[in-house]
Amino acid sequence: MGSVKKGFIKTIWLNSKLEMKLKNDSIFEKIGQTVSLNLMLVKDFNKLNVFSGEDLLDIDKCIHEIRKSLKSISAILFLFEFQFDQALYVNWKFNIKSLAKQYEIVREHFIYLQILSKIDNELKDIEKGDLAEIRNQLESKYNHILLNNFIGEETIRNWNEAILKIIEAIQNLHINSDLKLLKRRLLKSYQKTNKLFEKLSLNSSTDEFHQFRKCCKRLYFQQVAFNRLGFEKNSKQNKKLYKLTEYLGKEHDLNLFYQYLSFNFTILSQLSRSYFNRRIRKLRKNILMVYPQINY
Repeated sequence: MGSVKKGFIKTIWLNSKLEMKLKNDSIFEKIGQTVSLNLMLVKDFNKLNVFSGEDLLDIDKCIHEIRKSLKSISAILFLFEFQFDQALYVNWKFNIKSLAKQYEIVREHFIYLQILSKIDNELKDIEKGDLAEIRNQLESKYNHILLNNFIGEETIRNWNEAILKIIEAIQNLHINSDLKLLKRRLLKSYQKTNKLFEKLSLNSSTDEFHQFRKCCKRLYFQQVAFNRLGFEKNSKQNKKLYKLTEYLGKEHDLNLFYQYLSFNFTILSQLSRSYFNRRIRKLRKNILMVYPQINY
């Protein structure tokens, strides 16, 4: 009975938040009636510095920044979707997602190495020789992807061309939108995020938390884009939303790494499995605690 009541109260709280957002139009009126797509994307375009062979020494940072910009562009395009030809929008969306996925192949194994370096002292029931074997295999796979058959001059050139085509196509549109229409699109992101949050619990599946993470990321990038237009009073809430996405990212990465170890190595004992489950559960508690504090 208690859990039913708690869920009912959470639903009322979420609905009241949405109603307040619908009524508060004053800040949109202060900065004018329309805003261009290019204005909302200009910072992301400037950050999309396509890397060259010289950037290979710092490739992880470079790829991370490019992937963030691509995700931000995708989130902002959603706000303007109603003005695009649907075939064009779907094509852009597919190309951006495909490009981000290609970068992800390198970043995934880099993340695994980072996690292992942070937690190897906690995996006390695994022999040091076995940990060294895991680390060596991860490093070998990472270096193989990075140096041998993934990042070459032709690959970099193809990525650069794909990014430049996306930028050029978007910049040539010169689309302007009514701020209230954009706000309604932003509200859709809120609604989807809140709907997913209503279903979350500590025992939710990895996929449910992953879907919530993607929606929170999109919402964060959209809020940051609106902040560029003068919504400074939202900056504190954006920091909370960013904190939430960090928790969600760590939960997601730890789950992926745990699955990777479980699948590729048979040396994980119950003690190590319990350690991962405790860490993931703690992150989920933080996620469920932080989201209700975000109130735009």
